[in-house]
Amino acid sequence: MAHPLTVTFAKDRQPVTDLQPYLDTYAHISAFHEGDQAFAHLHPETPVSGDHGGPNLSFHAQLAKPGNWRVFLQFQTAGRLHTAELTLHVS
Repeated sequence: MAHPLTVTFAKDRQPVTDLQPYLDTYAHISAFHEGDQAFAHLHPETPVSGDHGGPNLSFHAQLAKPGNWRVFLQFQTAGRLHTAELTLHVS
């Protein structure tokens, strides 16, 4: 199942535009299906162009089945790696 997915980065309600490349891209998503731990690893379609990525990154999400997916989003700013966690429901 392919789904378009856009992630918008903000801090204190202000757009974040200083995403830095981390492992050759601006962000990584690792997702695990709630029922059986199916796994997906996603990179944004947005090409890397220096240390000024964001605030929006588009992903082509290949998630194998519907249901709840636990998502871990990793990105870097100011030389520091961040991880955001959320649950995404796929119909």
